[in-house]
Amino acid sequence: MLFLKIIRPFNCLFVALTILFGAYYNSINNNFWIVIFAMVSATLIAGAGYVINDFFDLPIDIINKPHRVLPSGKINPKTAYIYAIFLFISGITLSFFTQNIYCVLIAILNSLILFFYAKSFKMSFLIGNILIAYTAASTFIYGGLSNNNFKNGLIVAIYAFLYTLIREFIKDSEDIEGDVKLGARTLAIKVGRKNITIISILPILCILIFNCFLLYLELITLTTFIILNLLVTIPLILFIIYLLRKLNKHRYSRVSLLMKINMLVLLIILWVG
Repeated sequence: MLFLKIIRPFNCLFVALTILFGAYYNSINNNFWIVIFAMVSATLIAGAGYVINDFFDLPIDIINKPHRVLPSGKINPKTAYIYAIFLFISGITLSFFTQNIYCVLIAILNSLILFFYAKSFKMSFLIGNILIAYTAASTFIYGGLSNNNFKNGLIVAIYAFLYTLIREFIKDSEDIEGDVKLGARTLAIKVGRKNITIISILPILCILIFNCFLLYLELITLTTFIILNLLVTIPLILFIIYLLRKLNKHRYSRVSLLMKINMLVLLIILWVG
């Protein structure tokens, strides 16, 4: 059960759903088994990313999140490391069954990114945030490629990139105390909680502009455009206002959770629209 818990089963389930979404969003194609292999492959790689992140984050999590599996001593760090490598190799191996060289390349690239992000890039200025935003977005592309649905998968991937970038800024602000003690150089540490919260408005504006761009190209309807702004863009702005009113860890943690729900709302709107 601990080996299941450490891979964040809820987050892995969400990754699986993003693969399905990228594969079938606005598509009539149905490469069922190839999509299944892509889904399992991506889920294993994502799970490996969570485990290896916990391994390298152990000193930080002892301060920030002592209740997690590794900081609480429930799994030996060396065992977790071996488990992560096994999951990475399994995910890459299964990617070959998609019969798509681009899927294989993404699987290898994302595995390398997740490993080195956890090892060093997470502590760096902005690079880590961009890499995680890319990996989140790439799952939609991965799903799209598995079902000959690249164009539609790319549309959702752009939303995912911008949305994840906002959430990365929020998470960095949430963990700032532990990161400072370990000498991290994250954007939140460099500019402070207030400034990074203000900076988070930029990707929100990009989401609004992208909504307008899709409406202009007639890739979404006017109704979908309105609903997206009412239920996604405006709540994101309200989250920022809520954080700016009182800059504390509890509020950042709450908003981080709400943003997961809001991202799900975005996907539902796109699918229905």
